[in-house]
Amino acid sequence: MRDFNSGDIHGDITINDNSKNNEYKLLIHCNNEELLHEELHRKQLLRNERSRKNGITWKFLAFSAFLLLVAGGWFYIQGAMNTVTLLVGAAGVMTGMATLQQADKKTSFEQRQIATLNEIHTLLRERGVR
Repeated sequence: MRDFNSGDIHGDITINDNSKNNEYKLLIHCNNEELLHEELHRKQLLRNERSRKNGITWKFLAFSAFLLLVAGGWFYIQGAMNTVTLLVGAAGVMTGMATLQQADKKTSFEQRQIATLNEIHTLLRERGVR
C-alpha cells in the first residue's frame, strides 16, 4: 500500500488484489498433481485429528485405571473386599467402555476430511490416475 496514491477521493474506493495467494479452486478444477497434493494434505489432517483424539482417550483411560487400582488396593488393605467394592469397580469399567465408545465416533471435522478424500479418490479414478 505504500505506492498507493489516493489523490483527492470523495467517495468509496474498492481495491482488487489479484494475487494468487488467496485463490481457491473447486476440487473438480484442480489438475491431477494438485489433487494428489491435496489428498496428502487431507490425510495428514485426518491423521493429526485421530492422534489428538486417541491421546485424550488414552490419558483418560489411564487415569481411570489408576484410580481403580488405588481404590482396589485401598479396599484390600482395609480388608473390606465386598459387594460394594465390586460394584464400584464395575462402574469404573463401564465408564471406561463408554469413553471408548464415544472416542470411536467421528467428529464433524473428520467426516468433512473423509468426504473430501472420497471426492478426490473419485475424481482421480474418473481421470484414470487410479
